[in-house]
Amino acid sequence: MKNMLQLRHLDLSFNNLEGEIPNSLQVLSDLQYFNVSYNRLKGPIPHGGPFANFTNLSFLSNEALCGAPWLQPCTSTFEHESRTKRIVMIVLLASGSVILALVISIFLMRLKLRKKILAPTQNLLPMATFERASFHELRQITNGFSESNLLGSGSFGSVYKGIRENGMVWAIKVFDLQLEGAFKSFDRECEVLSCLRHRNLTRVITACSSLDFKALVLEYMPNGSLEKWLHVNHHVLSIMQRLDITIDVASGLEYLHYGYSTPIVHCDLKPSNILLDQDMVGHVCDFGIAKLLGDGESVVQTKTLATFGYIAPEYGLEGLVSTSCDVYSFGITLMETFTKRKPKDEMFTEELSLRRWVQDCLPDSVIQVIDRDLLHPENELVQKKINCISSVLQLGLSCTTDAPEERINMKEVLRALQKIKLQFIKDIMP
Repeated sequence: MKNMLQLRHLDLSFNNLEGEIPNSLQVLSDLQYFNVSYNRLKGPIPHGGPFANFTNLSFLSNEALCGAPWLQPCTSTFEHESRTKRIVMIVLLASGSVILALVISIFLMRLKLRKKILAPTQNLLPMATFERASFHELRQITNGFSESNLLGSGSFGSVYKGIRENGMVWAIKVFDLQLEGAFKSFDRECEVLSCLRHRNLTRVITACSSLDFKALVLEYMPNGSLEKWLHVNHHVLSIMQRLDITIDVASGLEYLHYGYSTPIVHCDLKPSNILLDQDMVGHVCDFGIAKLLGDGESVVQTKTLATFGYIAPEYGLEGLVSTSCDVYSFGITLMETFTKRKPKDEMFTEELSLRRWVQDCLPDSVIQVIDRDLLHPENELVQKKINCISSVLQLGLSCTTDAPEERINMKEVLRALQKIKLQFIKDIMP
């Protein structure tokens, strides 16, 4: 162990390790990244040395671990063993330490040999209930991760389309491990997506992870992103389709903020992170920089920034993240969806933003900002369409006030959109 005192990065996740985490690892004072997620470890988590800085993200899916603030307390069996049981425990712990030390040594040897990312040899899963997928299968069904199978690229990697032998289509998100933050992004998406269940959030099917390859297999969305439908595709989304999609997204965000035991902030909502399935139902994707708010927390601070134009002022200037940041991003996305103008459009300057443009034109000149495709054909329903879109844009303004405490929440946003849709249906019904 003394030869590893300068170890700074140790990732033993997805290795089916058993036993306890050796207390001897507390001497690794330079250790900055530690991950033993998705193993079968048990017993108390060490709390000294570098372990004082590690969060629950380092220990995911080890149900028998205990003692940390986010876990169950350790039972008395760990504290009051009989003499015989103590001897047995010491022997087992020593054996476990030897095995773990051996794994660490192998890891270090492999790390020295690798100058480039090599093809992994492990087929690893985040959950036992997931269908098994190997690196070799993922490479095969994507034609070697070819450009022709590329669906899109994000901050930490690329997404490929893969068709299995049984005809099932997968979206495979491959993380670029050369990028700073890619490991953390993979861990975060595993944590968030494995816990959440909602029809408007992307569903994780399985994962493949090793020292040199990490990928998530996600539900394939054949209609691509909302961004492509707004700015690339020649097809035009109707008012009703845009209402339905934004209601889908609002429903997904409302679940993230209020439907789970811990509020979750997506942190990077935008049209490219809204995917459409075969029925044009919207799904929120890409949880790579999502933040989980702890008990009693309403705001956390981060150095990770989201996409310019969609980011809330307090997030961009001070790194302050709350559910109100998602509300702001949703408001910008809402205005973009019905104006067909990106917040980074060349028409906008420091003096004129998408929000300011919409605000200046409401209510009397709203027709100047509405996507023209939504007002064709010009008939007796045009004014009813204008009234509907005016209500939507006004809601977008309510989501994007500079002060986060003045913004409405996602429950209110969802109710307002549903009300706007019902009114529009009544107005256009013969």
